[in-house]
Amino acid sequence: MIDILFEIVFPLVLLGFLIIIFLSSISNKVDKKEIMNLDDFIYDWLRDHGQKSKIDEQFEKMKKDPAGKLYMPMTYKGAKIFMKFGVSPNKVSVINLILSFFIFYGVIMASRGHSLNIISQQPFYGSWFIILAFLVLFTGIIDGIDGAIARLLNIKSKRGAWFDNVIDRISDILMLVGLIPYNLLLIQEQDYNLDFTWIVWTNIFLIFLYEYMRARHEGLGLYETKPFISERITRVLVTMTFFLIYGISSFAVLITYWIDPSSASSLWSSSHLAIITWSMLIFQIILLGMVVFSSIQLGRYSYKQLKIIDEKDQA
Repeated sequence: MIDILFEIVFPLVLLGFLIIIFLSSISNKVDKKEIMNLDDFIYDWLRDHGQKSKIDEQFEKMKKDPAGKLYMPMTYKGAKIFMKFGVSPNKVSVINLILSFFIFYGVIMASRGHSLNIISQQPFYGSWFIILAFLVLFTGIIDGIDGAIARLLNIKSKRGAWFDNVIDRISDILMLVGLIPYNLLLIQEQDYNLDFTWIVWTNIFLIFLYEYMRARHEGLGLYETKPFISERITRVLVTMTFFLIYGISSFAVLITYWIDPSSASSLWSSSHLAIITWSMLIFQIILLGMVVFSSIQLGRYSYKQLKIIDEKDQA
């Protein structure tokens, strides 16, 4: 009964919520009107992130880095698309949450084949990770679309920013805890079972610590922030990469098995076994290193800036 509820009812409920959100938004379509261009959009974003004092310098810098060349244009264009359907910023945040639950569901379903025969059974399940990888990327993109809509419509609010941050933390958890069932992080070597699921819980803790440190950074009046390597979009890209590695390897074995079952074992047994055994562990180790490094860097930066403020207050 529980399996049926999770395998069939759960995704149908999520799909139902998505349909309701889009149907309820049709009547709220935004009338065509003048909205800021991409450059003005980036300028406004920089002002909101404490760069007002050197905004032209930061604008030129951003236009040359991946954020200005790729991420900002994607969120800008994505916001315009969602606005055509009348989807509000908060509804975009809810869509992001629903898609994160889909990823959580998909990872658990895909990982059910992890410990099955790596040639004849596992590849069918493992191939799902390709779809999940692009779904992870999509959630990373629309994570900035809710704020972009609010910016373009000039309806920015502290409530919306708070709601978006809460959704992001829930999504962070869902993208990680789905790796624990079905031994994705259990390495079997001879007679020893090496369980590395503790790294997942450590990463969840450190991500929350990092985000809390940044929130306190801003709460104490340090509105100028610096991006570090473990920003959410980077975590999304790392997750996507390792999902693709797992999924593509599984799909290659699946196709080979369908074409010539007899050659599939000799072609893929060693390399594919290594990939499905180690890829998710390497993913978690890389994530751990990123978050530890960024937490230290953010801590040093915030402490230095707060020291300057304290010295000014005491002068």
